[in-house]
Amino acid sequence: MTKSGLLSRPLDLIYFVYFATHIPITLCIDLQTFCPSSWVPNTLVDLFHFYKITFKDPLMGSSEPMYWYLSFLVCELVIQLPFFFAACYGLFKVYGAHVTTTVLPTLAEVMLNPTYSLVSQERWVLFGFYFPYFLLPFIMLIDSYRCVNQSISLAQSKKSKIQ
Repeated sequence: MTKSGLLSRPLDLIYFVYFATHIPITLCIDLQTFCPSSWVPNTLVDLFHFYKITFKDPLMGSSEPMYWYLSFLVCELVIQLPFFFAACYGLFKVYGAHVTTTVLPTLAEVMLNPTYSLVSQERWVLFGFYFPYFLLPFIMLIDSYRCVNQSISLAQSKKSKIQ
């Protein structure tokens, strides 16, 4: 995509920044869940611990395995991470549906599960961290639908004129 093309649609520029920022977060933070600690630089381990302690995120680094959450991290590493690179390159539009449906249960878990010893303010801070990862893919999904719908309408219109 050319610079003028990316700048001609502000949403595409926002999408680009969104995908580009996902790459280091996925590699430096989320990947730690599956890597032996000896593979991870101390700075990243410290950052991960700082996040867990400061924001009391019950999902990141839980002592109890949450297989539903681990499955989301596997999807992030296997499906989404390669897509982040492709999306930065071409800004494909299929990503929104998958992430919207995986972040919504995460939001519900953080906000509603009474077993986590979080006060209301801590829940809302975590909501603030996770919500953009729901909202932007949801906007992408709607934007993608609109673009595809316009393309279909244009193709049908051209086909009608030909016949």
